[in-house]
Amino acid sequence: MNGISVNEALELLKSHGVILKAGRSGLSNIIETVSVLEVELYQPWLHGGELFLTTLSAFKRMDQVYQLIRDLKDTGSAALAVHPGNKQEVFMDDQAFKLAEDLNFPILILPKSIPYSKVLSIVMGAILNRQKVMLERSQELNRYLTNILLTGGGFKGIAESLRDALNSPVIIADSTGSTAAEASHPMYDPIFFKKEAEAVLRECAEKGYPEKGIIHEGKLNIKFLHFPAFEGRGKIIVVSVYMGTTPYGYVVVPEPKETDLSYLEMILTHTGTAVALEASKNIAVRKVEEKLNLEFIDDLLNKNYSSEGAIIRRAEQRGLDLSGQYSVLIIEIDNYEDLYLKHLGENDWIVQLVKERLYNVVDTVVQKYSRKSITIPKGERVIVLKHIPNNIKRNDVKVLLRDLAQEIQREMGGELANVPISIGIGSCCSNIADFAQSFHHADQALVIGRRIKGGRGIFDYQELGIYSLLLTFGNEKLKESCYKNLKKIIQYDIENNSELLKTLETYLDCGESINKTAEVLFIHPNTVKYRLERIKKILEEDPFENGEEKLYYYFSIKAIKVL
Repeated sequence: MNGISVNEALELLKSHGVILKAGRSGLSNIIETVSVLEVELYQPWLHGGELFLTTLSAFKRMDQVYQLIRDLKDTGSAALAVHPGNKQEVFMDDQAFKLAEDLNFPILILPKSIPYSKVLSIVMGAILNRQKVMLERSQELNRYLTNILLTGGGFKGIAESLRDALNSPVIIADSTGSTAAEASHPMYDPIFFKKEAEAVLRECAEKGYPEKGIIHEGKLNIKFLHFPAFEGRGKIIVVSVYMGTTPYGYVVVPEPKETDLSYLEMILTHTGTAVALEASKNIAVRKVEEKLNLEFIDDLLNKNYSSEGAIIRRAEQRGLDLSGQYSVLIIEIDNYEDLYLKHLGENDWIVQLVKERLYNVVDTVVQKYSRKSITIPKGERVIVLKHIPNNIKRNDVKVLLRDLAQEIQREMGGELANVPISIGIGSCCSNIADFAQSFHHADQALVIGRRIKGGRGIFDYQELGIYSLLLTFGNEKLKESCYKNLKKIIQYDIENNSELLKTLETYLDCGESINKTAEVLFIHPNTVKYRLERIKKILEEDPFENGEEKLYYYFSIKAIKVL
């Protein structure tokens, strides 16, 4: 916004006899350019921000003048300055002035003695001078912020420079809305302002990405958002910084009461650019770190190392401490293939955004539990090496890991409720060689858990029981054999819409207790007895006759669920 207000122009022109006739409430309109309007077909030349000079000689009827005022207001013109020309009075009546007053559109009356050239010279001179001052300020600020970045000042240096420029507190947040730096000001309560900032940042983070209208893939997108402050104390400005559709960060400041709006927009734009540059640097460093960490984790979990000493030295080089007890968790998007195909092409950035959000949520929760834990993004998965503190008793480890998994699901549900995730929990490991096994167990837990219970689950390998054993045998011949054993019951259930197979499995799960089976299935014990007799008739043998028969059928039921 480079220009001067109508009020500033009026003050410059008053000494030449220019007066305001209507539209006082529009004196804050910004004049960006001055133009002459002396044609009847003026509409193609209306772009907004103009101070139009006119004698209205192109208009023969007063209703045309009324329409002109409406059109100028609708297209964002700043004001209309009317000259009498060769006449004694301007071609406007009281109704025209009243219309302009109602529309808050300024009408200036020029004296017969002042030529257009004088008005053009005075107003355009002021505009150019303002632009020159703004350019000098912009260059000075740009040099200052660049120096901060080059000298390693980071987000803290950017926040402090903006605080000094605006005399107000500043908070800079990262892409997740978490505070990256803050600069307090003695005129503001830092705790109160931080609460205000956190509230508006939550709203920004929930939105997730800018409106489609401001998305320019691969380009820097800076947008100003205004939110009401607490207790009606003015407004809060949030500068959202995006690179294409990727959030880079946010700048939060109270809206200044007396700062020039053009200067405010300029300084916040420069600050947003500085935040983008600093974030880009941090992202580049983080991506290199993630790549190196991922290579290391892949080698660790696949036992791709010459000796334990070699992998330990690599861990130390990465700043990772693998001593103590760990468990591997795998957090994975359930419907990733559907999500990918849905947004393939124009909206594939949404998939990337979802994966970034998943990683951010998991990493935030995991680090809250233990700073020694390691979180690595890998495609639609996030792999966690969860450190288990020494003071945690063996019996409490299972509870700790499930609590962690449940919190991840809760947080993810709040962030992206429509993106279901499942979590596999591996066995505990206390030495380097066992990490690969823990990872394999977590992966197995995911595979088996989804087959048995579907998505949105938390699956602990230690709770898989016989299923983990069955998966190690998995092959088509075994599957065919198990299905053949149960074919008659399965066929009967399909034809009669019954639940004999479920009853058989539950009866064996419940240690052949009829009452317990009835309780689990919510049916009468006599119904259980009837179904068991029906099963015997269909199979033409007693599946409960001896231990070998029971194991034979129990194994078959479990096998067809996972193979």
